[in-house]
Amino acid sequence: MSEIVYVNTCVFASEKMHLVPDYIERYKGKIGFEILSMFDLSDFEDELKKVIPDLQKCPISFHGPVFCAEHSAANGTPEYEETMWHIRKTLEYARILHSTHMTMHLNNCVVTAETKERMLKNALENYKELEELFGEFGCKIFVENTGTRLKNDILLDQDEFTELCIKKGFDVLIDVGHAFANSWDIPKLIKDLKGQIRAYHLHNNDGSHDSHLRIHEGAMDIDEIFKNIKQLTPDAELIIEYIRREQEGDGLKADIEEVLDL
Repeated sequence: MSEIVYVNTCVFASEKMHLVPDYIERYKGKIGFEILSMFDLSDFEDELKKVIPDLQKCPISFHGPVFCAEHSAANGTPEYEETMWHIRKTLEYARILHSTHMTMHLNNCVVTAETKERMLKNALENYKELEELFGEFGCKIFVENTGTRLKNDILLDQDEFTELCIKKGFDVLIDVGHAFANSWDIPKLIKDLKGQIRAYHLHNNDGSHDSHLRIHEGAMDIDEIFKNIKQLTPDAELIIEYIRREQEGDGLKADIEEVLDL
């Protein structure tokens, strides 16, 4: 297993970004960060700039914009233009911090039978554009499984996602929380895509809601997931992805230490 644990910065957002250096000092050489692009927040860029000297001391990747962004939007539409504004900001700081990869959601909005094919076509075109933009400095694009049944925003079911990733040769990030909320067969998912899985998002839920609970708080048997990861994809990055500010603190530190102990 990787000797480094990664933390998605959504748990810090803007108001707690100043705590990132404390984590870097506490877990010297054993922590990295996946920076969630949150340039929709008025103070995010300023707070990010303050910790750049510290972030330059550890491995960094970026998570593409989720809020105010839609990668299944057609080129030339207002939704596409807004998305690309956020992408250009992300690109700027990904260069500065030598990001190894950027995680992409193929979609964030509701999917219908009438819109599915068009949305997927647009998303694949936009993937190619991002691949070229970020590839200029060696930053890869990881495709993540996204959406939940409750929100009606699943663009691809498990078989479709697996087939597409294999067909396109994508580097893949598996979000185990999303998979669990959609009743996907996670061991099969890992087995089928083991040669392409580069990273995992770790969080838990009740089996329906994408609530991003701590790794042992939900109904998913995270220990069984860890066994599959260790056996089939031991070199994949493990990224703790919590989303609420109150999750930062002793609980996050305990989970970081548990993942490091793996």
